[in-house]
Amino acid sequence: MELRLLTTESERSIFLSRLNKARTKHGSSFQENSQSQSSNRQRLDCSRLYGLFQNETAPANAMIAGIAMHDLQSFPQSCSEPDLSHLPVDRVVECSDHWSLSNGAGMLVWAGLAVPMRLLGVQAVLAYLAAGEGACAHAGFYELMGFVGAGPVVLHPFVEDARGQKLPVQPVILQGDAFNNAMKALSQACVEYSDDARIFHLKNFIRPLVRRASLRSAPLSPVTLASLPESRAAA
Repeated sequence: MELRLLTTESERSIFLSRLNKARTKHGSSFQENSQSQSSNRQRLDCSRLYGLFQNETAPANAMIAGIAMHDLQSFPQSCSEPDLSHLPVDRVVECSDHWSLSNGAGMLVWAGLAVPMRLLGVQAVLAYLAAGEGACAHAGFYELMGFVGAGPVVLHPFVEDARGQKLPVQPVILQGDAFNNAMKALSQACVEYSDDARIFHLKNFIRPLVRRASLRSAPLSPVTLASLPESRAAA
């Protein structure tokens, strides 16, 4: 498996197309907010987009999963919550637009992302998970990695539900020992990476690293990823 940092306009366009396909395939209850398309595209322009491929020869249109990541210096956090003013903006990243079109691929994206996060000196990761009626189907996976709720449920400015209403989301954050433990565990899936840190080769299967007695109560440090539900499109 290969995780690539997408650098060309064509690759980034395919990422967005595959993201929408994943949302449709999995029956996601949200879509891009038509009223905030300009701001959302600006956010994406400031983001690092990563795509997962079956092998190094796979063309861009064979992308099977992906995720977007931007630090809070390049672009502010999407929602007003949580208050992260105590953290250095260039060391906090927001991850979003997490999607998968292949069973297990969503988890491998996170595994591949661990190494670039460590190379970039990231200290904390922010994400927004769908709440309410459109609750995130893989919130347990984020909890398992060590993410915890950070602030109240808020309305996401860049996505809306089928009725055109802004989607309520729960901010979650991964930091401190939980972040270090998760990145250490996940990075073991990376076999090697290119000198320019653009291409990351991953193991085809993530083997159990350490079995936990209770998956729901124990943060990922490390965890049996293969036993977790599939990660699908997220806000």
